[in-house]
Amino acid sequence: MVLQPLEFADCLTDSPYFRTKLAEHERELDRINKSIKQLVHHGRDVYTAAKQFSKAQRTFAKDMMEFKFECIGNQLTDDEIFISKSLSEFGKYIEKIEDHRQMMIDAAENLIMKPLENFRRDNIGAAKEEKKSFDKQTAKFCQSQEKYLNMKASKSNDSAAQEADTQVEFEKKEFYTASMKYVLRLQEVQEKKKFEFVEILLSYMLGWLTFYHQGYVDLEDFCSYESTLRQLLQKTRESFECTKDEAQILMGKMLNENKSLKPLDQSGTLKGFTRQGYLYLMEKKALGTTTWTKYYCQYKKETKDFYMILYNQMGGKLSEPEKYILEKCVRRASDTIERRFCFDLTVKEKSGSMTFQAISDEDRRLWLDAMDGKEPTYPMHNLKRKNPCLMKLDSILFGNP
Repeated sequence: MVLQPLEFADCLTDSPYFRTKLAEHERELDRINKSIKQLVHHGRDVYTAAKQFSKAQRTFAKDMMEFKFECIGNQLTDDEIFISKSLSEFGKYIEKIEDHRQMMIDAAENLIMKPLENFRRDNIGAAKEEKKSFDKQTAKFCQSQEKYLNMKASKSNDSAAQEADTQVEFEKKEFYTASMKYVLRLQEVQEKKKFEFVEILLSYMLGWLTFYHQGYVDLEDFCSYESTLRQLLQKTRESFECTKDEAQILMGKMLNENKSLKPLDQSGTLKGFTRQGYLYLMEKKALGTTTWTKYYCQYKKETKDFYMILYNQMGGKLSEPEKYILEKCVRRASDTIERRFCFDLTVKEKSGSMTFQAISDEDRRLWLDAMDGKEPTYPMHNLKRKNPCLMKLDSILFGNP
């Protein structure tokens, strides 16, 4: 929008054209005042959002620096140590960037927000005060002029006429002074807008661009670290792909060689235990009922230590293991119990035997081998009842009916 210039000479004529131009300047002044209020309001929104974003960034950085990076193995390799520390390094870089952002935010109020408010108050506010004075002097001058012109001509009252002449000239001068001051103030606002106002917003731009530049400087420092880390990540990825392929081959080989999925012989494996796995313990309850409880059991052949851990994979909680000293292991005869794959253990700490159920016949065989298990002994009359040949032989040899 292009405004028509206001001249001091126009103040002397105070023509309708001058008043029209003056009204255009006043409307532009109101528009500028409203726009600056919006700039201040939205500018504070920007810095409030920046504070919130910075807070979220710092929280995220804190989470990364506190992240526990565990790796598989007894001890970390140099590459794993470098990679495990990467999240902490990321967090430190973010903290550094947010420190720069905080410096910019802290300076914004004094360098941008308050100067914008001061520009609006000291210039536009002052112009509005000049308008009040101008309107007041306009009213006084017009009233004085009308009063002066309404005076009747009288030769006998020259002193009153002279006094009226003096008064109207005074009001005219005051009006012209107020008019010129108002015009001057309007011109000043429009001129200061072109440098003082723009300088404030230039500070806003420089604040953000300086922050971005500092981020670029930090990026250059980060690039060397990023290059080393990326090489290690690529190396780790290639190692993973190779190991994954080997694991797939090994898994396929184990499944193909053990198509029946029989339990594997675990002798001499994992923490020195000769045998370990899940077994079900028969426990007698009230009223002659029995229940079968799942335990994870471990056995050391050298010391005959037998451990039982109450545990179920479906939401079980790991409990303290029960330890016993094995004295005897005997396979349970199938005709003496309803369940299959059972065997009895006699331990030093208990008077009676404990009956366990293995997960398969092969699994029971491996447990019996590990514990030097024995076959059950059958009473002779049971053998006769089971084997007719033995009964006939007994009759021949001993003459028994």
